[in-house]
Amino acid sequence: MLVKSSYEQEKEIVDEIISSDAELKKQHELFLTEMAFKQEMINARKAQALTQKDVSRLSGLSQQAISRIENGASVTIGTVIKYLDSIGYTLTIKKK
Repeated sequence: MLVKSSYEQEKEIVDEIISSDAELKKQHELFLTEMAFKQEMINARKAQALTQKDVSRLSGLSQQAISRIENGASVTIGTVIKYLDSIGYTLTIKKK
């Protein structure tokens, strides 16, 4: 049976599940960070009116690789750097 739910209900359920498990909470936070990073990459590409095919041409990566990067597949840091470089961005790290 399918049940309609809302973001708020789902967030409450997830928060309840992870509240008692520090490791699970850490993994969930890492997942959210990864998804936000990938969305920022997509937003940066679209802000420049570039298609995945354009990024493929500029980066030397296949269009399939660009799609995998944007759709959450595991990729190397080198591939991410090539993607970012091709749209005029760099990767930096900072302490929390």
